[in-house]
Amino acid sequence: MTITIPLPEKISLNRIYAGVHWTKRKAWADSYHLAVLVAARQSQISAFSGPFPCRVEYRFKLKGKPLDASNLAFCAKLVEDGLVQCGIIPDDSPQYVKSVTLVTAKGEDVVEVTLYPSQS
Repeated sequence: MTITIPLPEKISLNRIYAGVHWTKRKAWADSYHLAVLVAARQSQISAFSGPFPCRVEYRFKLKGKPLDASNLAFCAKLVEDGLVQCGIIPDDSPQYVKSVTLVTAKGEDVVEVTLYPSQS
């Protein structure tokens, strides 16, 4: 199952290290969670049918200079929490998400999230 989500903002993990105030981090989280919900509804995706645990690949397609893949970890976490909030996955604990892959490429500021059954 793949869902494409427009990125509300490109946020490098380095910005978090710089000491961003919690209210700004909350605003980012809210905007990402809403983007996931809107994309899920537009794609008519309601839930991953499993089996669990699953593997999740985040393929970030970014305008301008792509970020290092590891610098996208914060964005991936915000998207993952959005997947939980809108019911696509029940939880992001190891019981449901076994592994995460981050991929960075040129594109139009979207993330393609693909959920795969885990190969144990």
